[in-house]
Amino acid sequence: MAARKEPGAEEFGSRLKARREELGLSRRDVVEASGLSYPYVSQLETGYRLPSHKALAALAEALELDPGELSASIPYGEALASSDMRLPRKPRPSGRSQDWHANPQYLEAAGAPVPPPDPDGVAQQIADLVGGLPEDQRLDTLSAAQREVMERLIAERSHEGRNR
Repeated sequence: MAARKEPGAEEFGSRLKARREELGLSRRDVVEASGLSYPYVSQLETGYRLPSHKALAALAEALELDPGELSASIPYGEALASSDMRLPRKPRPSGRSQDWHANPQYLEAAGAPVPPPDPDGVAQQIADLVGGLPEDQRLDTLSAAQREVMERLIAERSHEGRNR
């Protein structure tokens, strides 16, 4: 579990749990309906994490809510005002960075400088995303992602060649 709670995550977690209970769902029901992992949903409900945009959409669908309605329970202003939001964080001991506020869109909204992507961080994010999939889907998804990246690189180079 995360070492400390994310700013604003407790309010979101309370809203998530209240809606789940309102629908008479167990945490396991939400996990199955959303495709998210049990530990991740648990961390969200207990205020140790805030969801990614993709997870927010999956949770909203599982809880029969509009994604905007669910995201309204995230006090972005409070979270963005946090002093540690504007500075890059040191990597966690495991080397995995799952800080939602490192997202360039959040930094930009806070008026903070947006650092260039860190290749190691991007690789860790990809590994985290693929690792969060069911085991039988990981290799196919990784292969599809690699194919997509290669197609984009080829298209960019082709476009650059035509503009010379």
